[in-house]
Amino acid sequence: MPVSPDDLQKLKNPFGELIPDSELDEQRIRATIKGAKFVVTVGDATTERLVSFKIIPDIAIIDGKERRLATNHRASYPARELQCANPSGSITTEALEILRQAVTGTHPVRIVVEGEEDMLALPMFWMAPEGSVVLYGQPLEGIVAVNISASKKNEAKDLMDRIGIN
Repeated sequence: MPVSPDDLQKLKNPFGELIPDSELDEQRIRATIKGAKFVVTVGDATTERLVSFKIIPDIAIIDGKERRLATNHRASYPARELQCANPSGSITTEALEILRQAVTGTHPVRIVVEGEEDMLALPMFWMAPEGSVVLYGQPLEGIVAVNISASKKNEAKDLMDRIGIN
């Protein structure tokens, strides 16, 4: 289901702590994810950044693009791979099912999205277990780190309900 312009604007604001590009180094990322139950990355550049620090996310969601332009580099590490279709500005039923499989299956897992992965951060805030950290890129600013708590899960679920995603 397409997302309304008002809800899309809410999603453009950081859902967690913005770590500016100028502060993004291995030490900061390791401190941010220390003790996390799961580490989830959404986006090719975010995933590549972690892998460059020898940090393998439990779940990585990528689409082969950075800022909607095809990229020819993909973070390489052993992982179970799942695929789904998810058009820009949408969250498909197929994508939700693949995310559920990723959360409950063996890790690490890489989800390769045909279309666009950006919106899939929202259901991950709801699906990831409490104590997880979801990291996604804020274009031209840095990486947003979302510590998954009961209140973050509720906030994400409320927004999903408002835009008609179950």
